[in-house]
Amino acid sequence: MMTGLQERLTTGGVPVLRLHYSADTKKRPGTEAGDAWLAQATQGYPGGTQSPRWRKEYEIDYGAISGTKLIPLWEQWKGNGRIVIPPFDPKGYRLYGSYDHGWRHPAAYHVHGINGDGQVVTLFEFFDSHVPYHIVARIIKGETVRAPPTGCTCKGHQQTRTFLGNPYAGQELVKWADPSMWAEDQLQSDGANKSMAHLFSQAGVHFLEGQRGGDTTMAEWLLGHYWADPSNPTYRLTTACPALIREIGLQRHKDVSEKVALNRAQPEALVDKDNDAWDSLKQFLMQFPPTPQTAQPAKKACTFEWWAQASRRVSDGEPMPTFQREVVG
Repeated sequence: MMTGLQERLTTGGVPVLRLHYSADTKKRPGTEAGDAWLAQATQGYPGGTQSPRWRKEYEIDYGAISGTKLIPLWEQWKGNGRIVIPPFDPKGYRLYGSYDHGWRHPAAYHVHGINGDGQVVTLFEFFDSHVPYHIVARIIKGETVRAPPTGCTCKGHQQTRTFLGNPYAGQELVKWADPSMWAEDQLQSDGANKSMAHLFSQAGVHFLEGQRGGDTTMAEWLLGHYWADPSNPTYRLTTACPALIREIGLQRHKDVSEKVALNRAQPEALVDKDNDAWDSLKQFLMQFPPTPQTAQPAKKACTFEWWAQASRRVSDGEPMPTFQREVVG
């Protein structure tokens, strides 16, 4: 297929051709003529090829105009085998739970672990909408549940849904939930109002109140601390958390238009959309602010620290370090 031309079939079976400007040899980046055209064409777009409007109009990125991505390289990072990893037995990890409640929007519950080296991992995920709180509570407590149809029009909700129980039930030291769970706005049959946190407590699941806000703080921690070196991350997710993996890549900054941006700084806030699993993660990470790392002395060979580091390298596929040297001469 020629450069710049893509083809696909829609879910309805309709063929679609997508033609990119690079199909024109005079506009193809990397060529003398193409680079000259690109320099001229981007003059009307603040930020050049990184402008959201340029990406929407010329790079066929229809979601670009809704805000710049929080993690532009997420598609590459999540496939590097370091940040998103297969499920494993978290032996030696301290486990915690976090929850973001929703009915029309999905409810999200996650189990996270922290090991003795301060490495963090998200191990388990429940994520779906229109699931009654008492069923969510049973899932959190480890039961595999068959939820009856809800009567809504969401895809797949007209049939009985099966949710796997939390495999780490009872091992979480603490569970945190969004502070809105403590609003007493749930009308009961006896006329009294109860909070959603109280109803979960009656169902045997007890949460501590988490923190409000913190989106930009968590974004700064992820990019500046946990994933400062994407090849050696200190926060990882397992493939058992597909909604969280997807939502991390969907987080975007709120952007004003190019015209407004000439006189006003871009806001720090994130777009309030596709952030249910993200909010659950936030309730956990906000409890453990990263601590500044001081310079550490070089690890001595054959100490406990040296063997722990060597074992981690071997588990990542690297050879076990030795003291063997080649013979000279």
